[in-house]
Amino acid sequence: MKCTELLTQDHKVILQCLHVLEQVAVGAEKGEPLEHEDVTTLLRFLREFADEHHQVKEESALFPELRRASAAQEGPLRQMLFEHDQERSLVEGLEDSLFAKKGADFALFANRLTALIRNHIYKEDNILFDIVDRSLSPEQDEKVVAEFNKFQINPSFLADLRRLEWKYLRKVA
Repeated sequence: MKCTELLTQDHKVILQCLHVLEQVAVGAEKGEPLEHEDVTTLLRFLREFADEHHQVKEESALFPELRRASAAQEGPLRQMLFEHDQERSLVEGLEDSLFAKKGADFALFANRLTALIRNHIYKEDNILFDIVDRSLSPEQDEKVVAEFNKFQINPSFLADLRRLEWKYLRKVA
């Protein structure tokens, strides 16, 4: 499997988390109290799966290899890194609003974060990954995949996400 296919699989899981986050934000906008444990689980997922698993794979394995393959890609890579930093900042804002018990702020940060990540994933899936597929040789792609395989996922993340999907999304369906 190509490195871009592996990252696209991660994107699908991250988008599932965003669906749940959006529903939590809808409740917060209506003045419903945030369920601390659920939001903490979402924050942990965003930090440990979306950031430390997914984004760090891109930053430590894919982006350096893409730079070696094509120096012309520096601009798009800088943009992706900038957006990763924005995402991290918005996750911090979510956490701050949770602990300050400010539901309206939580909803604002959640909506900004989901819009940013959805746009970011769109750009990666439809622009950056095409560049990667054209730029990396099969050997370079294998090297990136080998680096990706060093990253392990805690299975409890997916179980926690499934539980939250059931709790928040079945109401909407």
